Amino acid sequence: MLDKQEDLRAIVYTVTELLKADRLDELTELLSNSQVTIEQTGYDNWNGGTYFYTLYLTVDIGTFVKIRDKIQSIESELLEKFGIATRHLENEGISNITIVPKAKPKIDWSRLSGVYSKEQLIQDVNFLKNTMISVSTGGQRIQDINDQYKHKFIQTDKALQKLNFNNPNPFKDLWEWHGKWSSTFSKYSERRTFINEMYNSLIQMLEETEEPDLISVTVDLTDWERIERSINEIRLRLNEAKTEEQFQVVGLLSRETVITLAQAVYIKEKHPILDGKEISKTDAKRMLEAYIAVELAGSSNETLRRYAKATLDLANELTHKRTATKKDASLCATATISIINLIGTIEGRI
Repeated sequence: MLDKQEDLRAIVYTVTELLKADRLDELTELLSNSQVTIEQTGYDNWNGGTYFYTLYLTVDIGTFVKIRDKIQSIESELLEKFGIATRHLENEGISNITIVPKAKPKIDWSRLSGVYSKEQLIQDVNFLKNTMISVSTGGQRIQDINDQYKHKFIQTDKALQKLNFNNPNPFKDLWEWHGKWSSTFSKYSERRTFINEMYNSLIQMLEETEEPDLISVTVDLTDWERIERSINEIRLRLNEAKTEEQFQVVGLLSRETVITLAQAVYIKEKHPILDGKEISKTDAKRMLEAYIAVELAGSSNETLRRYAKATLDLANELTHKRTATKKDASLCATATISIINLIGTIEGRI
């Protein structure tokens, strides 16, 4: 019974209600926020035999550090409550409770900017996993899905490399997978188990990490490689910056990025400078003003022009700001990404 997930969940719920009834709020919160697993760790053959289990409560590092000086007493108190909740079991019992710290994996999702979102990567990894199971268990035919599989494999493999992950899947072609399963696994269940074990830890790790919402690029940066490299460098420097000089570097990189953006979209013959004066190759503000005036021309786009002009003014002001604090650097980077997203949208990079 204890090794069945649904029965274990019912017992954990009962213990949670017991803790609430006794107003043990700290223990209630701890149990509610823990990942609960169980493992058989003992057996006594007396009187028909009794199986003993250890219950593991996996908590985040912050919670563990907070309670580490009283872990033994917490484990003892929880063991008592689980003893009450399982007293009806004749040949099973929980003999030990162990609280285990676990650090959440950190993934620099910014490395995939303009290439993949977290959601898209997880979706494509699941596609590969499900397709491999399907073709090897009487589902889809390899010849019908192999081209799409190979394309997704290449995309996800590149993305995992950028995230510094080893691709757990060695089969870049479904016929290669066919050679493996037909010679090694005779049963459908064996093939499913093999694929699940190959992919599940990766999928869990991808799902458990949060995608950063700071300076997120939403437009396609294909053929804008220099801009993409600059954005990645801005993120890196912003994350590492601690001194005034390092914060200033973020501003300098942001300014160069806006100049690169202007040079990528401004066409002299198509976008006349508004004041008619000669312009230098690094005058990003005037180039983008001319670009916006043409690309968002017409009375129906007046509000958009004002928004674009305000975004450009903010980016220009912040990239030239002399003060250098963490706040200044973050605002500067955010404004730079905003103008890239705006111009990229005008260019149809969505």
